[in-house]
Amino acid sequence: MIKNKKLLGLIIVVACFVVALANIVLFGCSQGSSSSTTSSSSFYTNAANTTPVFKPASVSASSATSEWGSGNPLYTAYYCLREFLASRDEGSVDRSNLYKLLIDVDSVISGVKLKARAITTQEVTSPFASLQKIICDQASNEIGEKRAIALTETENQIEAIVTWIWSDSAAKNEYGIAAVKFNKLTQEITLEATYSVDYDLSDTKTDYNLRCYATGNVATNTFEFKYIVDGNRVVAKGVSRGSGNYMLFKYAGYDNEVKYIVVPGTADEGYFSAQNSSLTQIYSSPDALPASVEAYKTWVVNTDFFTTSELVSDLNQLNVGNSRAGTIYINYQ
Repeated sequence: MIKNKKLLGLIIVVACFVVALANIVLFGCSQGSSSSTTSSSSFYTNAANTTPVFKPASVSASSATSEWGSGNPLYTAYYCLREFLASRDEGSVDRSNLYKLLIDVDSVISGVKLKARAITTQEVTSPFASLQKIICDQASNEIGEKRAIALTETENQIEAIVTWIWSDSAAKNEYGIAAVKFNKLTQEITLEATYSVDYDLSDTKTDYNLRCYATGNVATNTFEFKYIVDGNRVVAKGVSRGSGNYMLFKYAGYDNEVKYIVVPGTADEGYFSAQNSSLTQIYSSPDALPASVEAYKTWVVNTDFFTTSELVSDLNQLNVGNSRAGTIYINYQ
């Protein structure tokens, strides 16, 4: 489970999750299970055009000191958006890394989208009603495979709700719910998602929970997002890549101490490890932020964090008041 000391790394997770998931819906991928070791070039290309991919240093350099590693918030900031190559990283990089997690999401969507059947066009509510509603004309609940989808797709627009359960052991379930809208002409996307892990299936409560809201543009690499994992919260805005571009993140942990970090669009592991020795781009006051993030400061400072009450922390929060109550499956007619 991610600890408070790893808070800063969770900052960037949402930006990637947002657009990457949309591209999964749009293009589909060839994954067959949560342990698949190949990925779609279309998925990675589009994700990388929206969110940062931080290249790692050599193994020896990355683990050279005890200060630069797990438990260090700057290391976690790097790690969550660390480049993930299945042939190199499978088994050593876990699902707190966005790209590892999205390979799993990719696997779900590529299979379930093909099974969606035509339904009467209707507004559909996500199993977690706090997420956005969408208009759908296709849907499928694949209960045996523990996944579901509702969507509509035109020449210019796609809207979808996707849900899934991973059960990689008899004692653990992982629950995911995402609602996404993507405009193929403007390349604009809005996504809301929740992800929960339950280590004790004897009750309905979940043990590790996150939620995000994000909007962005694949063509311009711009994004805004809100993110929470348990008590660790993030708000961010910026341009995710390119020399001269920057991202501004606001974050707080269990101690409720709010801090800001400025991340350049060219950052890699070396940038974060350097900050570990000299914290020149971490700020306690927004008044001290540099001009490079002035365009993002008002939005980031004034946007509220998610709270823990806005997480899926109990399955009884799902599909309240309908026949799918307590499940991740989609209620449609």
